[in-house]
Amino acid sequence: MTFVAIPTPPRFHLGTLGISVTTMDEVLHTMVVAARARKPAYICVANIQTAVLSQQDAEFCRIENESLLTLPDGMPLVWYARMAGVRNVVRITGPDVLLEILRMSPQGGYTHYFYGDTEETLWRIREVIQKRFPGTVVRGTCSPPFRELTEVEVDAAVAEINRLQPSFVWVGLGCPKQERWIGRVISRIDASVLVGVGAAFRFLIGEYRHPPQVLQACGLEGIFWRGLRQPGYCARYYARHLPTYSRLFLKQLGFRLVGRRDGASRTSH
Repeated sequence: MTFVAIPTPPRFHLGTLGISVTTMDEVLHTMVVAARARKPAYICVANIQTAVLSQQDAEFCRIENESLLTLPDGMPLVWYARMAGVRNVVRITGPDVLLEILRMSPQGGYTHYFYGDTEETLWRIREVIQKRFPGTVVRGTCSPPFRELTEVEVDAAVAEINRLQPSFVWVGLGCPKQERWIGRVISRIDASVLVGVGAAFRFLIGEYRHPPQVLQACGLEGIFWRGLRQPGYCARYYARHLPTYSRLFLKQLGFRLVGRRDGASRTSH
């Protein structure tokens, strides 16, 4: 399979993970060009968990690094880039990308497929899109079982996506499940852009909301909505991922202080 040849922004490296240095306008342009080309491609959205898993799992890291874009959805990743001397890195979240593409869809004619979450959430997504973005076409939805999928189930999802050929397939399975699913199916997708967006479905229907800007700027959004809903999970999440991220950050800080350049300050396409 030949992936669409689209100019993509450079990446900085947080350990083994390559993260796109881009803006929202550039992201939307890249996505629109890919959708119009009708060639398969995929986009990942990265946070602390993504960065840590990429150091531990070579296959997961490969999926992230071979994407059309891997976006920095998390202020700690932005801070890392700035500390490493990489300029023009801004936070770009999955929910915000989804909303912007939906706003552009009636005029641009972009169509959509939603994969993940519950049947109730998917029904509410259709309702919200009809009210907020009239004229936007949702070609299909699928709520897969909350367990390991069989090859037959994966084949059925691929067949339906290829039959419907939506411009964008929004994958809301959470990390790392959505990235692994994308890596599993992308070689069989005919003409859609797959986008792993985590909790964006719940943001779209209004169940989750961004906290005040001051909390977002301080990197506290994850703690805000995870901590309010699942405090135990929140504590385990950060206990599991912060030590590895902190080691990477301090290592890069040491390089920065002694004037040494490593992978973070080098950009690549």
